[in-house]
Amino acid sequence: PLCARLVCALKQPRPAEKADAADDATSQPLRLTTRASRRMATRAAAVGYCTSPTPLAKLLSSFAARRKIWKENGSPVHATYKALITPDWMQGRTTYGGLSAALCLEGARRTLSDEGRLDLPPLRSALLNFVDAAGGAVEIDASIVRCGKAMSTVTSSVFSEGKEGRACATSGTFVFGAPRLQSKVEATRLMTPPPATLPPPAECESIFAGRFEPPGPTVLFPPTFTQHTTSLLASGPGLATAASSGDLYVWVRWKGADAGGGAGEDVSPDVSLLALADVIPPASYALFDSVAPVSSMTWQINFLDPQPVSFEGGYWLIRTRAEHARHGYSSQNMELWGAGGIAAVSRQSVAIYA
Repeated sequence: PLCARLVCALKQPRPAEKADAADDATSQPLRLTTRASRRMATRAAAVGYCTSPTPLAKLLSSFAARRKIWKENGSPVHATYKALITPDWMQGRTTYGGLSAALCLEGARRTLSDEGRLDLPPLRSALLNFVDAAGGAVEIDASIVRCGKAMSTVTSSVFSEGKEGRACATSGTFVFGAPRLQSKVEATRLMTPPPATLPPPAECESIFAGRFEPPGPTVLFPPTFTQHTTSLLASGPGLATAASSGDLYVWVRWKGADAGGGAGEDVSPDVSLLALADVIPPASYALFDSVAPVSSMTWQINFLDPQPVSFEGGYWLIRTRAEHARHGYSSQNMELWGAGGIAAVSRQSVAIYA
């Protein structure tokens, strides 16, 4: 099978300069409180994974409840949290859409599960609307729309202080769903898998490799937040190369990723994967003839595997395709692949200023 061949291709030493050059080896070790977690950390260290808190775990550690409104049975129907988006997560005057989405999801999870217990059903779908800039001290408002036997729906929004006061920066709707084991319909191989000829991460260069000339001081390229991830171009045109089409395969991972490809044991896997799925520029960027600003408008993502597994080294494979670009807007389709097959599919609308 394709995924097995890709896994075999990945099982080789990875040059530190390409895959792990910016991994933080000086972080303070994470406090482990059980024998099991100590054994896990020992094994992870033995194969080269970071056992220190990742930057995303550190950011989420600032997450704290400000107030809650409870229903009569004791479960929260609405909650407000606060968090701090530090400068290292920014791209110009705002953070990137994936992190805003992850903060919304974290608020939704905590509200639905009363402070983040791990007994939630899997996240099945998310719909995000990116309205305004978010950075610095933010608030996350989450409300439970419905809790059913199988599915639960939560809305969650990130608010940031703007020129006119508190303003919504990102709004999201999240649907969690338990497996419906009585269903007889199963079709898991309908999508065309990535080509088996794709080079492994060790043979790929950063998607940001090359000489880019920002058009002005307000455009930072690569964006600051990319210091926390590795993005390697496996196939397709480079960024801002005036290509005639945009169809790219990109290996992505968190720097300091855990053995499962996540952002650490303190970060829920769905939160980690949602933030990681949006770390690369839109596919239409390959059509640009120079660096220019872009801004996500909407993003709809479906999670197809409730327990996805990354490739060797914590890598995931993203395919992103530009389907249409005109009058300053583009539409793209995205696929996220892991060692077990397709993990998520999504569509995104992006405002482009090229």
